[in-house]
Amino acid sequence: MIKRNFVMQKLISIFKSFGFDQIETPVIEYASTILGKYGEEGDKLTYAFTDHGNRQIALPYDLTVPFARYFAKNWQELPIPFKRFQVNRVWRADKPQKGRLREFYQCDVDIIGTDSILADAEIAAVMYKVINALGFKKFIIRANNRKVINAILDKCGYTEDQFIPVIRVVDKLDKIGKAEVKKEILEVDSDEKKVDKLIEYIDMKGSNEEKVNKLGLKEAEEVREFLEYCKDYNIPEENLMFDLKIARGLDYYTGMVFELTVEEPKGGSLCGGGRYANLCGFFCDKEFSGTGVSFGFERIMVVMDELGMLSGQTTNTDVLVTVFDRKTLGKSIEVFNKLQDGGINAELYIEEDKLGKQFKFANKKGIDYVVVIGPEEIEKDVVVLKDMKSGDQKEMKVEAVVEELG
Repeated sequence: MIKRNFVMQKLISIFKSFGFDQIETPVIEYASTILGKYGEEGDKLTYAFTDHGNRQIALPYDLTVPFARYFAKNWQELPIPFKRFQVNRVWRADKPQKGRLREFYQCDVDIIGTDSILADAEIAAVMYKVINALGFKKFIIRANNRKVINAILDKCGYTEDQFIPVIRVVDKLDKIGKAEVKKEILEVDSDEKKVDKLIEYIDMKGSNEEKVNKLGLKEAEEVREFLEYCKDYNIPEENLMFDLKIARGLDYYTGMVFELTVEEPKGGSLCGGGRYANLCGFFCDKEFSGTGVSFGFERIMVVMDELGMLSGQTTNTDVLVTVFDRKTLGKSIEVFNKLQDGGINAELYIEEDKLGKQFKFANKKGIDYVVVIGPEEIEKDVVVLKDMKSGDQKEMKVEAVVEELG
């Protein structure tokens, strides 16, 4: 939890630095709130059940739909555009594997109530700042636009009712490869010329600007604007790619979509999201456009651990205050209180044990410093501060210990 809290607080501090405010939504929803919002595959992975009151209940599949319900109910009291972040557990009836659990945390940020492409660029800037602050060096924000994908599908000859099934397959290209993608798309439409033309488009090479220009589509102008704003937000070009393979399989995306992948270990996706035109339409008559991203917290933890990016800290305690004997206990408590008042995470040893055993306790818990107060120290009005890593120790006034470790 120390490692997890360290990472979580990094994320939250970045969210706050952009002016996002925190909300929380229930962990139990009516099934009608959740089901039917993520497509057939999402419904299969949603935990839904009947409770003892014969109510149809579901656990959140992600945080976007619960957020949409919250906003639909409260928008009149909220500032528009509304910028929210949320950290909650969600559940998916999936096969557990490394970095993919049935119960896990999602960390979301959204800007709702604006059509501005600047909002999409700000979400990309949040992604960049978070992953950069966590210490990752080799990562890329891959961005695309659903309007561009739809225009390409139309050019290739696919009908509108085929768009979503084909998009879901395209989104798997990096995972399953061109041959398998072609095979799955041919199950939607058996015309090989169409799929070959489509793969030629989505596998387009060149710089971001070259790809926008090659497309020659009016829908690509949103991408051009997005890329310009990202430059203004100081997102380096090497960390941003216009990638036509990124489709994001969920039905509700309508504009810019993005996914951040780490290059080491290869292929790891840490967060993704995009623009939705009217997600709140499920819950109110008024239309609100929004954009956002979800950070895969568990995946981030796994990748950081693999790359040795997490500290070896195993305790919140900075200093263990030892107890020499019952006669000196009062003085030990007095020193403990002074350390705490000085903002130091101190811990008082609460058993009557020899000093050697207390030192072993500190080592086992991973406490860096130990304070010893025996009769001699009390007489001289000092304590002994022992560095458990180096073994060095020195006599000091308690106030000096607070100053050195505070």
